[in-house]
Amino acid sequence: MLMAINLDLYQLRAFHALGVTGSFTRAAQRLNLTQSAVSHAVAKLEAGAGVTLVDRRVRELKLTEEGRHLFQACERVFATLETAAEDLGQGAAPGRLRLGATVEFGSSILMRHIRPFLARHPDLEIDFTLAQDLLTPLLRDDLDVVIDCRDHAVPGLRAMPWFRETYVVAASPAFLASHPVREPRDLGTCPVLSLDKAGAWWHRFLAALPEAFRPEFPRVIEVNHIRAMINAATEGLGVLLAPTYSVLGELERGALTAVLPAVRPKEDRFYIYQKEHRADLRRHKLLCDYLLTLSPAEF
Repeated sequence: MLMAINLDLYQLRAFHALGVTGSFTRAAQRLNLTQSAVSHAVAKLEAGAGVTLVDRRVRELKLTEEGRHLFQACERVFATLETAAEDLGQGAAPGRLRLGATVEFGSSILMRHIRPFLARHPDLEIDFTLAQDLLTPLLRDDLDVVIDCRDHAVPGLRAMPWFRETYVVAASPAFLASHPVREPRDLGTCPVLSLDKAGAWWHRFLAALPEAFRPEFPRVIEVNHIRAMINAATEGLGVLLAPTYSVLGELERGALTAVLPAVRPKEDRFYIYQKEHRADLRRHKLLCDYLLTLSPAEF
């Protein structure tokens, strides 16, 4: 005869937070509990279910096979409860969304286009995180929706293709007066700006050229932020490769001049990512629908 198992909601929330954060300490911080309270709740859940959910023999926290199954069930159940809470709100979209984006896109584009959405939904609060690593906080539920140009083929994520990000090679007129750039190999005779010292940032440009015509970069100036790199280029420190949208103002004002227009650097595809089990929440749909109405031509 099978024995019925009673699953306690408090214990399940503690276990779910543990699975999301990968740490008893971080789970406790998320739930505003002590670490011992989370540990005790998970232990009681295991005792009640009669199975081991967390493999405590390894150094890094790892769920057992039974733990992974229960964690996936928790993901679905808590998403269903969130949907029910939204339905009880009588069609309003109250609550909070944590939106992540790449640093330059968030600074240059997102902040200039999000106000109409916020005005349309005053009961919906949005907090913003601009960072290069967006996948880790998304998987840990520190972010709800992220806008990223990296391809994240991760089970359980919904990826909505958005727009293709084009790139431009540019330098200041004063710099070009002393360092003419008429063909790709001329880049080997002048300093180039890159997010990394090895010049890997320029792979988009190099990939668009036949191998025999790819220049070497003996003089690379590392600037680890795109906006700072743009400012460095306008001051004549070197040639840059940057997302086109990020330098439109400088190009229009003549602070920068596009060079090598015949070369079309490899484009990046931007995606809107969110966890699959939360993608149908109304506040998620409202935000994603709005973002998809924005025209890439405005970027």
